[in-house]
Order: sequence, then structure tokens, then C-alpha cells
Amino acid sequence: MAEKKTHPPVALGRARLRWRMSPSWVGVLVAVVLVAVVAAALTPFNGNYYEVAIYNDPQTSEERYEQVMVDVFMAHTSGFFWGQFIALLLGAFLASRLRGMRWALAAALSVGVLLAAVNFAAAWHSSSDIRRWLAWRAEKSAGLPIDLLSDDRFHHVLAAGLAAFPIAAIAGVGLGTLIAPLLRLPAVAVASIALLSTVSYGAFAAILGWLVAIADSEPVALFVVLALLPPTAVTPSVVRTAIGDHGGAFTVTMLTSGVAWALLLTIAGWIVEGRRTRSVR
Repeated sequence: MAEKKTHPPVALGRARLRWRMSPSWVGVLVAVVLVAVVAAALTPFNGNYYEVAIYNDPQTSEERYEQVMVDVFMAHTSGFFWGQFIALLLGAFLASRLRGMRWALAAALSVGVLLAAVNFAAAWHSSSDIRRWLAWRAEKSAGLPIDLLSDDRFHHVLAAGLAAFPIAAIAGVGLGTLIAPLLRLPAVAVASIALLSTVSYGAFAAILGWLVAIADSEPVALFVVLALLPPTAVTPSVVRTAIGDHGGAFTVTMLTSGVAWALLLTIAGWIVEGRRTRSVR
């Protein structure tokens, strides 16, 4: 009678431990759901952004035109600001779960594109009423785009905003590699730290972005601050491009700063990972 083969308890326990400690797909699924929910939840606010956050009583035809364009642009890019933070945290999560930065960077690039697509799909779906309203206004007002997808300014903002997602995810990999010891804490502690830091930083960046968006002119100092805090440029980039004032400069600042930070964090992560590998040997 053949002897039944069994796995040693220790090996089986290690296999189970690896499975429990490496649920990368769970993190991706959570991020996808969060991005979709945030984009849909913020659409009503963004669809009335001009009246609530900029000016509540437009009088002239120019002001009414600005109101329409700002609200339409904001609604259809709903969630871009917070979605980048989610992409950043997901990149850090992948860095802590996948062995080697090469695999983590490849995964971050893929999931960054995925999050960008999910965000756009959720924002576009939840903004259907606003597009119908835009088509109704376009019949009565010259200069408004009947088809939003044919508007060059919308292409400009959309391309820049979506590109920021994979950039943020890649930056997250570098960040996650740098703070790897911190990520070994219990999941509740890591989640609490991530939530507190994201909300605090995000609130500050959102307020600064709002101040830039409503300003009549922007000194060089504000562009410097935007370069140091990339997500801050998302809101003013959308608004300024919508009304044709400094939109290109804000968008270029956002993308250039995002790429620069991603490169710096990735290079720093490579260096730290190499030192850790040599110390283990």
C-alpha cells in the first residue's frame, strides 16, 4: 500500500502565512471601489462648484460662461484629487507585498491606469445630468461645447489628470520602499496612519488649491508651492483651463512636479532596497 504523502506542518503553515500576508488583489479591489465611490459621491458638489466655492451670483455673460464651464469640467473630473492619494497609497501597499521594486513598479503602473479608467468611468456616468444640462445651455449660448468630448480644453485637463494616477502609484512604490519598517505594523495601525496623514495633507492641499483657483492672479510663489505639493494643482488646473486663464501652466506644473517626485522617490527606494539587500547578505 502506497504511503500517503502529506505536507510538513511547518511548510504548510508558511504557505498559509504567505497567502494571508500577500493579498495584493484585495488592496487593488479596495482601491478600485474607493475611487469609484469617491468620484460618484463628489460629483454633485463639483457640479455646483462655481456657485459654492468661487462666486455665488454671476451677473455678466462672461461670468455665466465661466460658471458653466467650471462646473462641467469639475463634475467630469470628480475624484481626481483624492483618487491620486488612493493611487499613491496603493503603490506603497504593493511595495510592501511584492518582492522587488521591479515587480511593484510594473504592478503600480498597471493599477494606476486601472484606477484612472475607473475614476473617469464613475465621474462620466454620474455626470450624465450635467451633460444634458450643458447641451440645453449650448443651444441658447454661443461658445459652449455641444459635445464635451470634442472640446480641446477638456482633452487637455482629462489627459493630464488621468496621467497623474499611474505617476502617483509609481511614487507610492518608492514611498512604500522607504517606509517599509512602518508597513510591518498591524494592519489597523497602518490604515489609521494612512487615513490621518492623507486627510490632513489632502485638506491642506485642497484649501491651497481652492485659494489658487479663485485668485485673480498667481505669483511665482504659488507655482513653487504647487510644484512641492503636486495634487494641489489638480483643482486649479481644471478651473483655470476651463476659463482660459493659466490652465496650461498649472497642468504642466502638476505633471512635471508629479514626475519629478515619482523619480526621486523611486531612486531613493532603489538605493534603500539595495542597502537592505546587502545588509541581509
